[in-house]
Amino acid sequence: MTLNPTTPVVSLTLLPDRLSVYRFDPLTSLADLGQLSGVWSITRTQKELSVVAEESACLSADQVDPGWRCLYVDGPVPFGLAGVVAGLTTAVTRQGLPVFVLSTFDSDLLLLRGESLTQSLQALQDSGYLIRPHGSERVNLD
Repeated sequence: MTLNPTTPVVSLTLLPDRLSVYRFDPLTSLADLGQLSGVWSITRTQKELSVVAEESACLSADQVDPGWRCLYVDGPVPFGLAGVVAGLTTAVTRQGLPVFVLSTFDSDLLLLRGESLTQSLQALQDSGYLIRPHGSERVNLD
């Protein structure tokens, strides 16, 4: 186990959602997205409108990147707590694995590729993070 004493170690919950990242023209109306359920996030910049939503949402996007799983940082995480996202992403990217991050007022969500989920979870556990299952889903890497 490799721990950095300046990086806070938090517990994470693996959510059951299977997510996609959707890219739209920045002028797309939010009404055109329809009803979203489960975990979802919408971010608009001058260059794009990005939506993270369930794979089953079947949104008519310009681009779609499916195959993501979600780890929820068990919060609330205080705004003044530094290094949470850096510690999480470092643990995963050190293994050459992709990661996508979302943040809310209370927490952070770490999106991991489904095909490398076991490797990503193992990297996080090896870095000292506790990963909890959601509901009846099992998280067993041994």
